[in-house]
Amino acid sequence: MDDRGVTAVATGPRSLAELSTQALVDAARSRRDSAFGTRITYSPKVFIPLTRLCRDRCGYCTFATAPRSLAAPYLSADEVLVIASAGAEAGCHEALFTLGESPESRYPEARSWLNTHGFSSTVDYLRAMCDLVLTETGLLPHANAGAISADELALLRPATPSQGMMIESLRPDLAAHRGAPDKTPERRLATLDAAGHVAIPFTTGSLVGIG
Repeated sequence: MDDRGVTAVATGPRSLAELSTQALVDAARSRRDSAFGTRITYSPKVFIPLTRLCRDRCGYCTFATAPRSLAAPYLSADEVLVIASAGAEAGCHEALFTLGESPESRYPEARSWLNTHGFSSTVDYLRAMCDLVLTETGLLPHANAGAISADELALLRPATPSQGMMIESLRPDLAAHRGAPDKTPERRLATLDAAGHVAIPFTTGSLVGIG
């Protein structure tokens, strides 16, 4: 207790787990700084919501919706170019494609739209739109296609300088993911592992506060 009657509280690690976490953070910071320095950079990007349909039912999602809420299951090529061109004019460097996971396996409307337009899957259509944006606007496509297979990662790679997928959570019993077959830890980690094997620059992250 000091002369003001305030009891001093230790601010150091209170457990082995906290100590281990801090050591890991310190090691990661040291490695990052030695390799890349301490300068922070960013790449302006425009978001292109290719489809808001998704086969997963996540308890916290505000992006996915139902076909009745949309004019069409997917953005058309013209709509994609309008968004991408506006982004390029605004000074963006990247086109971030956001979409639901495998909506054609849940919604007949999505499957019918893809068949009508000559595409075998959402990822097949995504590849075509990445090619279009890169060719027509010069923006670098970044694809957030979710938990996809090694073959799908390879399909996207020639048109995407980078790809990504949120790991979200490694809890297999997360209540918010009960209706989400693509959100099992095994499936998410398999996608990350496959991307690593073929050296795809990949972004990921976890969601804090979902359980």
